[in-house]
Parts: sequence; C-alpha cells; structure tokens
Amino acid sequence: MQATSTLSILRLTWPTILSNMIYMLLALACLKIAGQMGADAVTAVTTGQRLYFFLHAFIMGFCSATTALVGAYWGADNRAMAAHFASLSVLLFFTLGCLISSLALAFPETLVDLFGLSGQARAQAVEFFVWTAVFAPAIVLTLIFNMALRAIGDSLTPLCIGVVSFAISLSLCLFFSLGWRDYPALGVKGLALGCGIGAAITVIAVTCLWLLGKLSLPVTNPLPNIRANTRRLLSIGFPAAFEQIAFQSGVLIFLGFLTTYGNAPFAAYGIGISLLSLIIVVAFSFAISGATLVSQHLGAGDADGAYQAGWRTMRTAFYIMLIGAIIMRYSASPLAHFMIIDPQVVHYVIQVIHILCLCMPLMAIEFSIAGALRGAGDTRYPMLVTLFSIGISRVIAPLILLQMQLDVIWLFYTTLLDYLIKSSLIMARFRSKKWLLKSNKSRI
Repeated sequence: MQATSTLSILRLTWPTILSNMIYMLLALACLKIAGQMGADAVTAVTTGQRLYFFLHAFIMGFCSATTALVGAYWGADNRAMAAHFASLSVLLFFTLGCLISSLALAFPETLVDLFGLSGQARAQAVEFFVWTAVFAPAIVLTLIFNMALRAIGDSLTPLCIGVVSFAISLSLCLFFSLGWRDYPALGVKGLALGCGIGAAITVIAVTCLWLLGKLSLPVTNPLPNIRANTRRLLSIGFPAAFEQIAFQSGVLIFLGFLTTYGNAPFAAYGIGISLLSLIIVVAFSFAISGATLVSQHLGAGDADGAYQAGWRTMRTAFYIMLIGAIIMRYSASPLAHFMIIDPQVVHYVIQVIHILCLCMPLMAIEFSIAGALRGAGDTRYPMLVTLFSIGISRVIAPLILLQMQLDVIWLFYTTLLDYLIKSSLIMARFRSKKWLLKSNKSRI
C-alpha cells in the first residue's frame, strides 16, 4: 500500500464527517423541536436519546471487529473474505440488536427511572423511548452497513444513505410532532415515530440494493465456518462493545447525579452535548478512518505504514478539532438562545459548551488513536482505559462533589477530567507499539 498522506486521510474522512454530522443534526433537530414544547420535553428527548445511544454504542463496539477484519482482508486483496465477514456482521449484529431492543421494550419505565425523572418529563420520556426502541433495529442495521462499507474505503455510499435518511426522517418528525391539517400533533411521541419510520424506510431500500448487488460489498453466504468466524468477530468486538457499555453506563450515572440539581441543568447538558456533537463527530469520523487505514496496512503486512497512518490521522484530527473548539466557544451564547428560550437553561447550556470546547482537542487524540488501536484488533486496552476513567471521573469525582455540595458547574468539569485521563493513556499505548503484537492475532 502507498504511504498515508494527509490528503488521503481527508479524502477518506470528509464523507464520514458529513454523514455523521447529518445523523447528529437529526438528533439536534429533535431537541430544537422539543425546545418549543418546554424543558420537560427536552428532558424527555434527552433521556430517550441517551438510552438509545446505549444500544447504538454497544453494536458500534462490536462493529469495530467488522472494521478490523473486513479492512484487513480488503488490504490483503482477499475481497471474497471481506464480503463474507460483512455479510456475517449483518446477520449476527442485527440479530443481537433485535434481542437487545426486545429486552428494552420489556422494561421501558424501569430504564427511564434510572434518571430519577418525575411528572410530565418521566411520562414523555417513557413514551419517546418505547417508540425509539421499536425502530432501533432499523437504525442499527444502517450502522452495520455503513461500518462495513467504510472498512473498504467506501465512505460516499454511507453519506448518500445519511442524506436520504435525514430528509425522510426530519419531514416525518415535523409531520408527526407538530401535526398537519386534520392530523393531530403527537408532540414528543411524534419525534420518535418520525425518526424511526424514516430509518426503517431507508434501511429497507439499502438492503434491497445490497441484495441486488448494487453496493461495493457483494452479498455472500455467511454460513460457511460460521462458528469459527463468529468467534473471531466476537473476540475482537466484545472488548470494544463492553467498553461502549461502560462508557454509556458512565454517562447514565453522571446524568443521574445531574438530576439532583433539577431539570434545568439536565436539559442544558443534553442540549450542550447535542450541539457539540456536530463537532465531536469529526473526531469520531477520524477514528473510523484511522481504524480503516491501520487495518488495511496491517492486512498488507505494512506495520510501519500502519503506525504512520494512525499518527498522521491523529494530528489531522487534532488541528481540525482545535479550530472547531475555537469557533464553538465564541458561538455558545447565540446557539444556546437559538435552542431554547428558558433563561436558566440557556445559562447552563453556555457553561456546558465552554467546558466541552476545552475537551475537544483531547477528544481528537482519544478518538483517533483508540480507533487506530481497534483497527489493529487491540480492543482490550481502550476498554480498560475507559473503565478506569469512568470510575474516576464519572463516579468517584461526582460523589465527592455532591458531598461537598458544590455548584453544578464542577460536575460539568468532570467531563474534562474524563478526556484528560483517556487521551493520555491511549497515546502512551500507541507510542509503545505494543498494539502491533495484538495485531498478529487478527492479521491475515
């Protein structure tokens, strides 16, 4: 393979950035619409989205194995095996997503009660989450297709999928939530229905294209050697999936602490995270590119090229995220007032944005380098780092702050502590090159 250049990284990454931004824009649009309904509605949507992200992140963790194996076989010019692992991933992880969604539907009120909500906020959160869980498998299937396509370097098709899904879902969100002519406004429930039905329509169309052989990866029979190949996928993907569970659990625990300060800080954190997600997805996109490039270089037997690809991806992501942080920092007040009119929530949103801007360069390091490690099959170390960081920044530190009865802004600052810990430890691992030993287990 040719040496990785900054231009080749950007060429691979920009469609992923746009498609991820489109995905987050839909979540942000839901919060914007909910913002016109009041703080309770924003709290309900934030809660439902966080619970869904738990499932999404879990499957995404498993899909890191898809990236590692499909990318490695593609880099070794074994297109048949790359397509085989892509087909097996669709079968395996979609089934897993359906099972988890079914479990969530069995206990929606129990899950929502983890946030300690009450009154209308709780009732609307339960309703939003139920309908989100019903359509979650469709969104998960889209994720699997996108990860497999990006692993072979096709990032334009996922972008097209994202544009179509966004257009359909946003139109349906507005229709169901606000109503039109004789059709009644369904409020928060309508937002979940719009997103879900839009995702279902899109994924049905994508699946048909895949079955007809119109995608870059052809359909193959996933059954040959299914037990051995499933073990390979799960052995690489399980640590990353467990890491995502731990991370999302940490966020849920943090939000639980946040509810003790009332609905305003809780709603503000949800809005702030959604706003910053438009920039955060840049780091996530570079993580996917880093994983793709590293896995392909290792599949081609180029260990030094893999190291240089990971390093150059991180530096590119760092500079872009730094620029994004500066822009977002000076746009905090207009964005907060645009999202919601409640002055107390606006005050907290501005605080959240300022703190998260400090985190963004650290996110660039942590996301991109962790992606490179996962592309090499080293998924266990990022998992351990996440567990350690969550214990310190999401559990111990908030407990101490609550005992000291400090202002909520100090609770917001624990997010900065989280990324300081993770970026430092992940970078140390990458520079040690111990992950290259791990890659031998998954190298072709």
